[in-house]
Amino acid sequence: MIHFIKKIKSDYSIFRNILKLTDKKIPVIFYSEGRFYQKFSYSLVDLLAKKYPNQVYYVSSDVNDRLEDLKVNNLFIGKGILMNIFFSIVKAKFFFLTLTDLNNHSIKKNKNVEKYIYYNHSGSSTFQSYTEGSFDNYDIILCNGQYQLDEIRFRENKKNLVKKNLVLTGYFYFDYISKKIKFNETADEILVAPSWSYKYKNFINENVIDVIDELIKKNYKVNFRPHPEHFKRSENILKTIKDKFNLFHNFKFDSDSENIKSMEKAKCLITDTSDICLEFMILLNRPVLYLEGIDKIHNESYSDFKNFESIEKKFKNKFGSIISKKDIKNIDLSIENSIKEFITKIPDLNNFKNKYYFNFGKTIEEFEKIWEDKILKS
Repeated sequence: MIHFIKKIKSDYSIFRNILKLTDKKIPVIFYSEGRFYQKFSYSLVDLLAKKYPNQVYYVSSDVNDRLEDLKVNNLFIGKGILMNIFFSIVKAKFFFLTLTDLNNHSIKKNKNVEKYIYYNHSGSSTFQSYTEGSFDNYDIILCNGQYQLDEIRFRENKKNLVKKNLVLTGYFYFDYISKKIKFNETADEILVAPSWSYKYKNFINENVIDVIDELIKKNYKVNFRPHPEHFKRSENILKTIKDKFNLFHNFKFDSDSENIKSMEKAKCLITDTSDICLEFMILLNRPVLYLEGIDKIHNESYSDFKNFESIEKKFKNKFGSIISKKDIKNIDLSIENSIKEFITKIPDLNNFKNKYYFNFGKTIEEFEKIWEDKILKS
């Protein structure tokens, strides 16, 4: 009963805070699903908070997701009904989100927002690991590079959709990591970081358990980092992994919202389809082993893009090393060989990142010009 009363009081307080926003039109709002996503928006919020001090709102469904070091208004809106009320009544000029499928689920657009702007939380293509209409309902999309612009325009033309304002900004998160990461950190761990997929049993590649087991037997230091979606969808198997391996001194279960420390300490990454491979290889120049298996394809119209190759597939085929289930027993050989061979791939890797990711190393500086010239004026 006491818990119920506290919940009613908390919900009422959140509701009152939401209602206060209806009296004004907010210049800039950012919405975050949770603390994990904060790192993708930080650079943008920082820039716009300097341009509009105390006028930018950082809104989250996670009570622990706040930006105390910037001149922004933090607002917690929770989930469910309260979140939906917020989205239905808020008034804003520019509303930034890195949430896909806007208007295709409970989070809807409303006519009191002038422009909904999407920014990326991934370096991948738009048509493979995302659902079919993930980006259809945005007004402005900040594209990582020409590959995303071409993919989105192709879908617009094929489906006769309203043309969006596609702006070539680059991938902000690359630059965010570059400023924070310690490149001279001792790298003596193996980072195991699987992605999630609707096609996997329990939404996780179950070969991961065999991989961890073999690495521990061979005395590697192992850092297991689940995807954020695993905490929502795969609780049972995560518990199984913890229970099985937590007693080993060379095993670590990484639930940190930031992946920077885990990358700093890793000499090799093992994944299946997670986009952490792009960040790890491009920024740290270290090798990635890909577990052979199911491709992460969430787009029911994926076959429409038969003339395209996703950026993640190009990257995997050109720079990754593939290991099958039967190779797991000799995973130590795969790791050591990948480390030796990778050095020869670095020149091509540098060319790749500059070709596909616009404004590499200067995304925020360039976005400041873009904001004035292409977004405010639009």
